[in-house]
Amino acid sequence: MTMQNPSRFQNATPQLSEMLSVLGETAGDDIDWAEASRVYGTSFPSDFREFMDRYGCGSIEDQLSVLAPRADESEPNAVSRFSRDSLDEADLHEGWESPEAAAAHPLGQMLIWGETVGADTLCWFTAEADPDRWPVTVYSRASLTWSLYPYGMSAFLLRVLRGDLDDSPLSDDSLSGWGEARFLNVKDELALAEADIHPWD
Repeated sequence: MTMQNPSRFQNATPQLSEMLSVLGETAGDDIDWAEASRVYGTSFPSDFREFMDRYGCGSIEDQLSVLAPRADESEPNAVSRFSRDSLDEADLHEGWESPEAAAAHPLGQMLIWGETVGADTLCWFTAEADPDRWPVTVYSRASLTWSLYPYGMSAFLLRVLRGDLDDSPLSDDSLSGWGEARFLNVKDELALAEADIHPWD
């Protein structure tokens, strides 16, 4: 699969950072990218690596969680592949607009990098050899449909916050058109929860 308009895949993390502020003390996670590539059998997009360096694993406004590479994909908050135990592949494929589109986007080539409060699943479609050319795919839990967006992760998130997409890709319009938003690293969120502090209330 060859994607058009490579400018859409440029790293948009610097522009995203103008809209995304850090809530809490932790900014960024120290990821061993060589080890992550070994564990997952692939390198990761440059915008995702920069996002992890700047922000890390955590939540945007308690609406959308960005996951991190882990040594074990079953760990909490881990980038992962689809689990056939939890998702029905046949039903998921029915969510594509046509049988041809379903056949062109096998679940085995989806890598999950995020999830929303509405139980949507945010993925990369990893058919391209170059991770910087992976488009974002979204499975909407509300409509039970798949959508493909010809952008990298950071450009996709930037467009969501700006409200630039014709149709909101998320089930409950989470974050669509918010403009400025806050990010909370999962380490800080866990520490606050232990202190009975709930920053999103």
